[in-house]
Amino acid sequence: MDVITRNFFRLLRAGAFGQQDMVEPMSVCKWRKALQLSMAHGVEAEAYEGLEVLSNQFFVEIIPADFRAEWAEKASVRRQQQEEQKSADLSKVNQRINKRLKDIAEEIGVSTIEYRILEAMAQLAGTLLTDDYWIKQLLALGELIREQGSKTKRDIIKKGISKLHLGQMVQLEGALLVTLMGVMLEELPFDCQTSRFINQVEAIASSVPHGREQWVLSQGDNIFVRTSNTSALVWSARRSARFFRYNPLDSVSQLFTSFAKSLTNIEE
Repeated sequence: MDVITRNFFRLLRAGAFGQQDMVEPMSVCKWRKALQLSMAHGVEAEAYEGLEVLSNQFFVEIIPADFRAEWAEKASVRRQQQEEQKSADLSKVNQRINKRLKDIAEEIGVSTIEYRILEAMAQLAGTLLTDDYWIKQLLALGELIREQGSKTKRDIIKKGISKLHLGQMVQLEGALLVTLMGVMLEELPFDCQTSRFINQVEAIASSVPHGREQWVLSQGDNIFVRTSNTSALVWSARRSARFFRYNPLDSVSQLFTSFAKSLTNIEE
């Protein structure tokens, strides 16, 4: 990870969980890039709260007052949006897992903390498979576990993970929570061996984009089909390969689904 990304995760750990990490020195330009990174992932409110928690550190204090005011304003807007959006967004969760979630909801109740955690796990798993912008979902799962995890019945969580067929993905999610968000291993409502995932977590975190990019297949004035980003297909293939060991079926399915959806943008 570069220094901007490392400090970005330190801000999130401080803002969401109050963890006191020493930030690395950065120029104002790089701090502005950290703000842009937080905006791209929709977590500028938590990142700003991290600035407040770590404000006694010298390299945080040197951020100009006008820049901090700008960040505070964007954080306020994001908080308002978060208040308006209460329900989980399961748009990136495939139909098969959504159906299993409904079955679990009928069994244990949609309002139970166990279901809410399982739903958040499924949402994060779907986002990891389909999108580089998964940090907001990871943070939401971490906050839910920190606030309510001690009240959960681990046997119900274990059974739910099995029904969702997300055992390996949840293991990876646990490693991401512990390594990037500072959640304690004993706080997780499921067993997790984080040491198995050190290299994977580093690779996933290092690939976090600092801005928004979208790609589609398109057809121009000639007969050839091309992408708006020449590395798009390679990106999608690498994503599927990265998560294949954790969720083989959905990884392959997502690759073909992504390709098929992009084909709809081609003019006949």
